[in-house]
This record gives sequence, C-alpha cells and structure tokens, in this order.
Amino acid sequence: MQIAKKEMKPGVVVLELSGPLQMGVECKQLELAMDQLISDKQTRVVIDLSNVTKLDSGGLGKLVNCFSRLKTAGGAMRLSGVTGMMEGVLKLTHADRFLKTYPTAVEAAESFSDSSSSQAV
Repeated sequence: MQIAKKEMKPGVVVLELSGPLQMGVECKQLELAMDQLISDKQTRVVIDLSNVTKLDSGGLGKLVNCFSRLKTAGGAMRLSGVTGMMEGVLKLTHADRFLKTYPTAVEAAESFSDSSSSQAV
C-alpha cells in the first residue's frame, strides 16, 4: 500500500491511500502515518480511500482506531472516496454513524470549519 500525504488547506492533511488496506503491514503503515501526524499536531485528517483496492476487518478496525486517536488528541477525521463494497462494509458495521464520508477529498477538507471542534453526532 502507498500513502501520499498532502495539505489540502491550512491545518487539514489528506492521506491518499492506494492498494489494499488489510490486516498486517498495510495497517501498520497507516498507524505509523497517523502517529507522525499526531506528534506533529496535525489532527484534522482526511483519509482518501478512492484508490483502495481491498478493505478487510483489520483495515476497518485501523480506520476506527485512527478516528478514536485523533478525537482523543482533540482532532477529527473524515473519509473520502468511499464507494461500493467499502460503503457497504461501513453501513453494515454501523461505522458510517461516526466515520463521516464525503465523495471527494476536497469536499471532506472543506467540511472542516473553524468550528470543527463541535462534532456532529
């Protein structure tokens, strides 16, 4: 799996994932990338899944873990590019209730306003 990091707008980082997000090395890569963001105080994060080819339970668990860690650090996380099977998995597990999804990374980044500290439920 490849992870490309870019700043979409000031204070909002996008992690573009490509390839499979599954248990093992890929999950560890995402965890390390998130560790780096949190230590750099970059806590408004969009994870772009539009180029992810496979998502398993380990990958979903890691996304939930990243969301939880960012929230604990006073930040927030959005998902973009969630389609088809991934969308079904989020709905089936009810993760879509707290993992906010947007069609594009740009729309997800724009969803962060200066009042993003007030989380929608």
